[in-house]
Amino acid sequence: MDRPTERQRPPHGHGVDASPKVRPGVPRERRIVDPGAPWERPAQQRNLTALARSGVRSTTPVFGTAAPAHGVSGALRRLAYRVPERRASRWALLLGADRVDVLEHRLARATWLLPAVVALAVGFVATSRALRR
Repeated sequence: MDRPTERQRPPHGHGVDASPKVRPGVPRERRIVDPGAPWERPAQQRNLTALARSGVRSTTPVFGTAAPAHGVSGALRRLAYRVPERRASRWALLLGADRVDVLEHRLARATWLLPAVVALAVGFVATSRALRR
């Protein structure tokens, strides 16, 4: 394939950098004035749960507590945050806590199975007794 000649190349400044006169999308573009934030620094979020901090003197103004650590996985995470960051055991505990959290959620989601299994077992026992007679 031949190299494009000077005539085939777009003129210098074509594209986003081009002047509005040569840009085809200019009529559809709008300049929205950003009002900016009404504050210099956001208000400090209150700490409602035990926050796992490691080597941090203070929290950022807004930090995530949408899903605070709970259950066995939360206990593992709190234990892991006591271990220095340079240790592999800290990261192994955090990975293990993630796996335990998945198991906790799967067990919680499968609680509807418990009554079904109990009903199935009772029905099995009752049927087996009826067949013995």
